[in-house]
Amino acid sequence: MDPRLTEGRNPRTRAIDRADSATIVHTIQAEDRAVPEAVASQADALARVIDDVVERFRRGGRLIYVGAGTSGRLGVLDAAECPPTFGVDPGLVEAIIAGGSGALVRSAEGAEDSRRGGGEAVRAFGVSPADLVLGIATSGTTPYVLGALAEAAARGAGTAFLGCTVPPAEVTDVADHLILPLVGPEVIAGSTRMKAGTATKLVLNTITTGAMIRRGRVFENLMVDLRARSAKLVDRGLRIFATLTGASREEARGALILTGGAVKTALAMHALRVDRALAERYLDCADGFLGVAVERFGGPERPCYGGYPAAPGWPDGAALLARLSEAPTRLVAARAAGAAAEAAGQRIAARRTAWTPGQHAAHLADFERNAVRPRVERWLAAADSGGSLPTFEDWTADAPPSEGGFEAETAGFSAERARTVAAVAEGAEPVAAALARRARVGSETLTLYQFLRGVAQHDAAHETRLRERVHPALLAEADA
Repeated sequence: MDPRLTEGRNPRTRAIDRADSATIVHTIQAEDRAVPEAVASQADALARVIDDVVERFRRGGRLIYVGAGTSGRLGVLDAAECPPTFGVDPGLVEAIIAGGSGALVRSAEGAEDSRRGGGEAVRAFGVSPADLVLGIATSGTTPYVLGALAEAAARGAGTAFLGCTVPPAEVTDVADHLILPLVGPEVIAGSTRMKAGTATKLVLNTITTGAMIRRGRVFENLMVDLRARSAKLVDRGLRIFATLTGASREEARGALILTGGAVKTALAMHALRVDRALAERYLDCADGFLGVAVERFGGPERPCYGGYPAAPGWPDGAALLARLSEAPTRLVAARAAGAAAEAAGQRIAARRTAWTPGQHAAHLADFERNAVRPRVERWLAAADSGGSLPTFEDWTADAPPSEGGFEAETAGFSAERARTVAAVAEGAEPVAAALARRARVGSETLTLYQFLRGVAQHDAAHETRLRERVHPALLAEADA
């Protein structure tokens, strides 16, 4: 007999072929009751996986599921649900299924036999040491999954394995984490879409929900990071805002229009009594946690130029300079995305008072020319040996500027930003030393890294203004 638990014959169901419908239902339900207990036995392993995933998210990595058949489909399902539930980028949690997208709707069982195919899929996804690849094979031996895990390990990525039987030695040798809810033999021998499938769904739900909670995507027990992109999510967003603030539905609608449907940003604006740009900066400085942002920035003194001294989730100096250099290109892409949304009838939020694309570009060019670059140059020229530090005024709120056309203003922004980055990257001292220099900005002593991280946050806020869409349900009564 096959030694795999999922292939064994269940002694409690050997007469099921002669049972009536009521008996079949009761028998299946009795077997299903064993699933939660099996998953609960893996609590410690699940917590370790969540910790690993959270740390990889902070470093810019991804969680990538790999599976075949039912296991692959459940991975795709869980990955697809993360963006609408938690407002994350679709690339944060991804899924590879043997046979490709066609296997989602039609069985492609032969694809699971290709060990090479699993390795090739991992290479095609560009898996890196920052990522964690979680192989799902309830039977423990799917060649496609084993090949994917071996390739992920060879590329230096983190690895985890989810199965419902004791896996072979090659899995235990390559996997950093093992999650083994041993649900026992199925009602129908080998039909792992049943108990094993249910256990898989529970495990994947726990991992992604736990990781998103740990990344600030939930406040209390509400999904405050959802983006109102459908009528259902609009209604949920309005109810969340009203529940937490006591606002009327129409007040909630107005708040969400101002943020393009971003519930957490609207809540931060309401709690901190600030405009959207500041609310987004405070949330970023609090690593995305709404409660931390309200607690830290709710008083009269609330500086925020890059968050905590070693804020997780932000890149090293070279990566930060690269992000700053790419801002003009991202601005062009954001404008194109916003124009496409307008053409599709998904109008830009707060359209009555929104800046034009040219005003966004003009503001960024002016800000770079008059505030950022002169400060950086003076910052680098000043001695940082314990004497008096250079001192700058705090930032002021953005004001709509005049404009000379989007293309011309973006070109100006690009030229000014290039000079700023060159001052840091091509100076007499190493980049790390330059970014460690300190100055006084407002009431706070900052490193140049922290200041430039704040500049990157400011860039992102304007990119968001150009890119965002808002669901028509939010605007339905806005013109009344």
